[in-house]
Amino acid sequence: MKKVTRTVAMIALMFGTMTASAIEGKLSLITNENAKSVVFELDSETSKTTIKLLDTDSNVIYFETVDQKSYAKKFDLKNLKDGQYYFTTDDSLRTTVYTITVDGTNVAITDKKEETKPVYRLKDGVVYFNHLNLDKNDVNVDVFDSSNRLVFSQEWKDSMVVEKVFNFKTAYKDVYTVVVTDGKKSYYETINIK
Repeated sequence: MKKVTRTVAMIALMFGTMTASAIEGKLSLITNENAKSVVFELDSETSKTTIKLLDTDSNVIYFETVDQKSYAKKFDLKNLKDGQYYFTTDDSLRTTVYTITVDGTNVAITDKKEETKPVYRLKDGVVYFNHLNLDKNDVNVDVFDSSNRLVFSQEWKDSMVVEKVFNFKTAYKDVYTVVVTDGKKSYYETINIK
C-alpha cells in the first residue's frame, strides 16, 4: 500500500512539475547606462493571468489582465523611487511574486516566491480536485451549498498530494463553494451544478 501511495504521489508531482514548467512566466532584467527596466515574458496555457506591480505599502502601480497565451511587456522603472517593489502574476494554477529592488540606477530581482493553487476539473457532474501540498500543512476541504450549509468536510494531515473526487451527479441543482484551507491560506472555488 505504501508503494502504491508513493507511486501516485510521484506521478502527481511529475504532472504538477510538467504543468508548472509549461506555463511559467519569465521575468528578465534589462539594464544599461540610460535606462532601468524589466521585461516580463509569459507563455501560458491558462485562460487568464493578472499582472500587478506594487510598492511596499501594497499600492498598485500597474495592473493588467492578460488573455493571451504569449505575452511580453517592458516596464520602465526610471521614475520609481529607491526601494522594494513586488511584481505579481496570478492565474488559475499559481501566484508568483517577484521582489524587485530599485537603488539609484540599479535594478535587481532579489526574490521569487511561488504558490501553487488547488486544481479542479468538472466532468459529467463529477469534480476532480488535486492540491500539491509541498509544505505538508494540514489541509481542510469544506463544501457549502448556496444557503451556506456545510455539505462535506474532510481533513488531511501530513499529505504532500491531496486528492478528492466529488460526485455531484445526484446532488441538488445549486451553486456550491469549495473552501480549501492550507495552513494559513484559503482558496475558494465555485461549482455550478445544473
